[in-house]
Amino acid sequence: MKKETLNICQVSLSGNIPIILENYKNFSNLYTDINFYIICPKSQVYFFKKKLNHINIYIISEDQIITFSNFKKISNNFLKKKNYYKKIQPRLKWYYQQILKISFVIDFINKYKKNIIIWDADTIILKKITFFENNTSISYGTTSEYHKAYYETNQKILKKLPKYYISCLAQFISISIDENNFLQKKLNNFKKRKGSTSHWLSNLVFKAICDTHYNYNGSMFSEYELIGQSNLIFKKNKQKLISGLREELNGKLTFTQKIITKILGYSYIAYEHARSDILSKNMLKRNQTWFFFMRLLIRKTSNKFFRGIKHIILEFIYGK
Repeated sequence: MKKETLNICQVSLSGNIPIILENYKNFSNLYTDINFYIICPKSQVYFFKKKLNHINIYIISEDQIITFSNFKKISNNFLKKKNYYKKIQPRLKWYYQQILKISFVIDFINKYKKNIIIWDADTIILKKITFFENNTSISYGTTSEYHKAYYETNQKILKKLPKYYISCLAQFISISIDENNFLQKKLNNFKKRKGSTSHWLSNLVFKAICDTHYNYNGSMFSEYELIGQSNLIFKKNKQKLISGLREELNGKLTFTQKIITKILGYSYIAYEHARSDILSKNMLKRNQTWFFFMRLLIRKTSNKFFRGIKHIILEFIYGK
């Protein structure tokens, strides 16, 4: 029996191309049939196509989904009445890329009737992950993330949240055909669909943000948490713990460091090289130092163990 093709969506700037290439090679070694759909600025499409010249990598201009100027106009129509109107402006690009991802996957599934995965462009897979089972996504979660504002926005959109949950911010999220249909029904119940998917979602997300949050805290919506919690409500299943390395990295992991990371059960590495702090800046141009690597592993692994036990206990108490 032919295995299902993995369809992977990413939104990226050109600075992530070295990471995308390494991640593509790792996916190709782990899975027999993959397609990558990479959304980038219109001005960078040629460069992406030149650097990522593979038959199963497809480059899509952001403007084909929604231009940033149109997105900004829609979002500011809601934000103009908020006291954080000026504060949020530098952050709109971050919200924009989330709209691009959700819009693309909804339209992709509606058109091709195929499952899809959103995968962060700064993240490299290390070991094989099972994304779908019986045409339904497997719900993964992490105990190292939790941001209350995301769930408050989800509560407004979805009307209810899962009885028990941990964060879905695991650098990726999967969605199946049936889950996509369920999500769209939930979204349509909150705000009736009008116009293109991207225009509808831009209006919907900022209506939810502005209706929910009176004070600004930077991050008030997550596409991973929205899709992840919608999937949990649809399936009423349990989340599987998954972990990766991200915080406190100051360079690219060496071959030996990657082996150690995999042995300790970590499934991916995320290089947050676009940040301006001393650890992240230019991190792709140097190797990870062993001191920071060992310190991170000790802290992360101990937290993973004890938080994992807590999660198992709470899931048993509050389980569905």
